[in-house]
Amino acid sequence: MRDYFLRLAIASFALGVGGGCLDDERTTSPTPRDVVTTAAPCVYFKDLAPFLPESLEGFTVGATAGSTGKYGEVSVSEAERTYTRSEGREVKVRIVDTTMGLKLGEAIREAAQKARGRAASDPTAPIQWKEAVGFVRYDADEAVAEANLLVGDRFVVAVTSRGFPSTVEVRRVARGIDLAGLARLQ
Repeated sequence: MRDYFLRLAIASFALGVGGGCLDDERTTSPTPRDVVTTAAPCVYFKDLAPFLPESLEGFTVGATAGSTGKYGEVSVSEAERTYTRSEGREVKVRIVDTTMGLKLGEAIREAAQKARGRAASDPTAPIQWKEAVGFVRYDADEAVAEANLLVGDRFVVAVTSRGFPSTVEVRRVARGIDLAGLARLQ
């Protein structure tokens, strides 16, 4: 699943750098959707980390990691926390702010739109909340579920579970994140 997210990010970069965290060093003319009246850098990863759940019921809090960096024209800031439990079960929550945010956001919205006709009981039904839109995937062979959410038209929140029989856990964890607060972060 993490590979899927990374492939999505790389594909988005190949299509062109979009909104999200912004820098003042554009080398190409912006498209109308890229135009922003005030440029702001990526949110520093230590400012993203408070939006990661402090704990999850029944889980042991594992490692918390984060970084903020610039790679050519691409800036990325991310914070991630891992939660573990018996039977090899694991949940990871990652929050990302990037200059590729516009393209990632478009891809997330498109995937959610394509899944829109699925019944609410379908484990891969899209997420359409006030604070976020997203898509959910489940690989039964690997027992891996992933929810990718676009929050505040800027931040990507990825919740991944390993060792669970469905997408219920990623949905529960995603619902527990302060998405409204994250959307207000500048």
